[in-house]
Amino acid sequence: MRVTGAGGSTWRGSRPILDGRRLISRNEESSTVSVAQTCAANSLFESLRSKLIVSCQASSGDPFDHLDTLTRMAASVLRGGAGGLRAEGVPRVAAFRAQTDLPIIGITKVYDANGDVHITPDFQSAQSISHAGADIIALDCTHRRMTQPKPWPEIIRRIHTELGRPVCADIATIDDALAAQRAGADVVATTLCGYTADTASIRTPPWSLIQTLVAELTIPVIVEGHITQPREVRRALDLGAHCVVVGSAITRPQTITARFVEATRQI
Repeated sequence: MRVTGAGGSTWRGSRPILDGRRLISRNEESSTVSVAQTCAANSLFESLRSKLIVSCQASSGDPFDHLDTLTRMAASVLRGGAGGLRAEGVPRVAAFRAQTDLPIIGITKVYDANGDVHITPDFQSAQSISHAGADIIALDCTHRRMTQPKPWPEIIRRIHTELGRPVCADIATIDDALAAQRAGADVVATTLCGYTADTASIRTPPWSLIQTLVAELTIPVIVEGHITQPREVRRALDLGAHCVVVGSAITRPQTITARFVEATRQI
């Protein structure tokens, strides 16, 4: 089964534009392409409004860390009504793209010597998942990444100009989000709230942060992270979130089972 989005629309970059008589000038082309890309991005994000995006990933060593298994999982959540997918790595993005025309948020994960994960840490990573079929490129846009050899503002610029893709800034704080908006990110996601040194204590949906993001940003806000119940999805949307990403609560039987087992141990 192949699932198609509204209007079958996906972001596919741009090609040289003819005005019917001549090839337009470089400046005209740049302006026209920019307008076309903006319209395409607007259409893409509009198709995700108030939708559930399911993150189909598995940690290394997880029994579900298998391409065919994750592809079947993606097909299953699409049948359940997911409005899009979030996928990690070229093989998964490509396999999911073969399943659907609905939007895919693509990432790569790279682990450093300390075991810390970095989401789409360089342009080459972004390029690989773009070529695999990701519609939106997500990357770590937290303050901690600004000091890296390849800071994310430059990666955002190159994704826009060289790949023609919109960017989802994975952030942890309002300061991260404002910086990402200034750098040209098309949307922000609360993915990393709870996973940086200054937010490590957060293990539930960051409702106050969500309210602040919606109030202060002019770009859409995606809520991702710590969502475990359908009512939390509804609350995020009611607070003004553009859409919601859920992963472990849907796609990781080990995590789901552990929550139920914990209930048997409570006194």
